[in-house]
Amino acid sequence: MKSRISKDDVELLSRGKSTKAKFGSRQIPHRLTVKERAIFETGKKTGFLKISANRPRENLFNIFKLWCEATGEKFVLKETGENKK
Repeated sequence: MKSRISKDDVELLSRGKSTKAKFGSRQIPHRLTVKERAIFETGKKTGFLKISANRPRENLFNIFKLWCEATGEKFVLKETGENKK
């Protein structure tokens, strides 16, 4: 039985570091940029990931899905019609 990933391991993955429980894969991107980190932190507080029409890299989705798994929450994505630059 595979153990569930911890919140600490998700934080490590999001910063490009190896995890204690050896989660993650070089095949699946996880490291977040500064802008993605801000969106991720907001998502952790609100309980959902809010993105604009100019979608971020898949790294943000991968990390937020793992965060939801670690916390036992549902993965909720809200896409706005705004196209801010």
